Amino acid sequence: MIDFKQYIKELQSIPIDEITEHSKRFALETVLRALADDCANNKNKINVLHEPKRKDNYGSPDFKIFTNNSIIGYVENKKITENLDKILKTEQIKKYRELSQNLLITNYIEFVWIKGEVIQRETLCYLSDIENKIFKLDKDKVERVEKLLSNFFSQAPENISLPKELALALAVRCKNLKVFINDELIRQSEQNEQGKLLELYKVFKDNIFSELSISEFSDAFAQMLIYGFFLAGLNANGKRITLRDTKYNIPASFQLIRELLDFLDELELPEYIETKWIIDETLSIINNIQWFDLKQNLSFNKKVKDNENIETDPYIYFYETFLATYDYKLRKSKGVYYTPPQVVNFKVRAIDEVLINTFKLSDGFADRNKVTVLDFATGTGTFLLEIFKIILENIPKDSSRKRL
Repeated sequence: MIDFKQYIKELQSIPIDEITEHSKRFALETVLRALADDCANNKNKINVLHEPKRKDNYGSPDFKIFTNNSIIGYVENKKITENLDKILKTEQIKKYRELSQNLLITNYIEFVWIKGEVIQRETLCYLSDIENKIFKLDKDKVERVEKLLSNFFSQAPENISLPKELALALAVRCKNLKVFINDELIRQSEQNEQGKLLELYKVFKDNIFSELSISEFSDAFAQMLIYGFFLAGLNANGKRITLRDTKYNIPASFQLIRELLDFLDELELPEYIETKWIIDETLSIINNIQWFDLKQNLSFNKKVKDNENIETDPYIYFYETFLATYDYKLRKSKGVYYTPPQVVNFKVRAIDEVLINTFKLSDGFADRNKVTVLDFATGTGTFLLEIFKIILENIPKDSSRKRL
């Protein structure tokens, strides 16, 4: 049972006009922890983490509710005199609703539970009651509030199985991470501080693109970090990954991302600690993906030709879905569109037949002395992979493959 009588006494201990958003947060946290204990089961302990104050443009809600492996939801705490109807319409809450489908907003006496598109609310008492020292709690109101809070705590962690849901979850956190990286890079640059981020930015600018702006680098770096977690989770074959072993679970073919993930070793430094929550949440999402269902639901995984599944690469193709959600204009401007496997297969084999039948090159694509392939918009390299398959098919097993 929650001791709401003591909770009200705490709220009454100082005048209402002196209670700020933070004044009685310990009292609220006590209630939340009691509820966490009541709602926990034998398998999972529910934790309540009071998040430190952060900059608004990449901050998170005031409390995170989670188990050892999963995030359950968030609690946002406002001033006792705050009108929650107005708060619900703010950009801040809109951002938090993108962050989680399970959100609790409170001004200490009103509690609004947002579960997806459904909004429920209960009121423990009124402001005038807080000012009345002989006020007694209404039993029915207490029960309704406790039920609402228990329902909030009892929600199952989000287990994602749909590509679009995963893309949205990762894109929201990627946007937060981009803002942080951009702000921190500007700070390090202005103060001439030789931090890890600034070092990486200079390496890219000196060796890859001299006109690269801080904003462009921040965007690309945030994407590579967040997408790197997806690659690691996919390659871990259902095993739980940790921050420490993430980069070792990324396939060797993504060497650049593996090297950039060295940045994760810096997260405990003071200049980066404010963004660690974004990384922790991304890990939580990855560790709760329903991988079998996700792979089945990836549209490119269902392509069939001649009653056989066409092999495709989820490492590569999910990036289009992710980028479309993260920044549709960027995806369009960069031309990040994957060609369906059937189309790739048809085009490559049609050209191979032309090389053999029209140009009389019996080895088709495999004739390395007469055939040169230039893919000037390589992207994910799908066409080149299909060409390589055809070359292997056309070379007898007992033949030397040195001509490759």
